[in-house]
Amino acid sequence: MRRFARRLFEGARMSDEEYRANLNGINIFFGAVLGFVLAGTETLETAGFTLVLVLCSAIVVSILYISSSHRRLVYFLYTAVGIACMPQVVGLIGPAGTALPPKLIPTLAVWTAMTALVEFAPRARPEDTTAPRS
Repeated sequence: MRRFARRLFEGARMSDEEYRANLNGINIFFGAVLGFVLAGTETLETAGFTLVLVLCSAIVVSILYISSSHRRLVYFLYTAVGIACMPQVVGLIGPAGTALPPKLIPTLAVWTAMTALVEFAPRARPEDTTAPRS
């Protein structure tokens, strides 16, 4: 993943300010999108609604861990597997009739990918004077 990001951003390194702005923008945007995507889940039975909230919040926290932990790659992999398994988990332990919103999995997957792309992109070291300062 890191090699791919390096090739994609060859020669360009994010400053700390750009890095924080990227992550803040991604998190704000996808937080809003997630609210829109979850609209309609209030019609689920209480147990099904609770399960969807628990699974979704666990994935969101793990997305945030991608950029907050020293174990970034582990959290990226954990998050990707968690997203891929959500429908099966809901089918196995959710009450009958519990369904994930159709756009939930793509929303979480793109949020995870965008976070990983920013996280694994090359960044300027604090003493690096080649990073743009404007």
